[in-house]
Amino acid sequence: MSDTPPFRYLQFTVDSGVALVTLNRPEVLNACNSAMHLEVQAAIERAELDDSVRAVILTGAGRAFCSGSDLREVGQFKGAAARRYLQLDFSTKNRVAMCAKPVIAALHGHVAGGGFELALACDIRLVADNVQFSLPEILLGTIPGSGGLQRLPQIVGLGIAKEWAFTGRRIGADEAYRTGLANHVYPADRLLPEALALARELAQRTALSLALAKVALDPEPPAADGMIGIYHTLASQACHDDPMYAQQAGSYAKKK
Repeated sequence: MSDTPPFRYLQFTVDSGVALVTLNRPEVLNACNSAMHLEVQAAIERAELDDSVRAVILTGAGRAFCSGSDLREVGQFKGAAARRYLQLDFSTKNRVAMCAKPVIAALHGHVAGGGFELALACDIRLVADNVQFSLPEILLGTIPGSGGLQRLPQIVGLGIAKEWAFTGRRIGADEAYRTGLANHVYPADRLLPEALALARELAQRTALSLALAKVALDPEPPAADGMIGIYHTLASQACHDDPMYAQQAGSYAKKK
């Protein structure tokens, strides 16, 4: 697939049956802007259409996997613009979750907000010992709005999911492993080699058996245009339209 155009905000390579997708905005801890959302969706599509690819790894360049939405962009959205972004964000997570091929998240550093929700959309989560998960939306006066509140309880249980969503506190590698959020924990320098080893092992399976197993195991994803999606869009839009959100978002972005 060498004739396909390059990405601006991602790195995309294929080797030994594995597509490696790397979020590549390290200067903002791989925060997602609208263009990156479109590129993530396109990268999953590219991997899915490539018959040589049997498994996908999603990771981040630099010091973090993903610090969530780029608040320098999103913090300014109101009304219809906020609604469009929220729908785009929702569709990115669902596109990852609906990939017919296994998606392994290799997570290090900050995995926050929308970045956490992106990790939840993956099938398997391998983490570095320096990982820090968080859902800080509650601290900004809003809620996780792209499927995370539906996916997280299915992985860690309802009580733990509520605690994390209500407090916005950070969750380290040990707690992530203990609660089932992380499949394995590795030293940071071993994270990507271990993810590649697992992905190459999966690549030895038949594409059909992997796809069928994934469909059988996965719950129905929360649809952006279904009742849950409509609720999140309206709720998040209302929060974004509150003047306090723009103030809090600006302050939070400066801390990163």
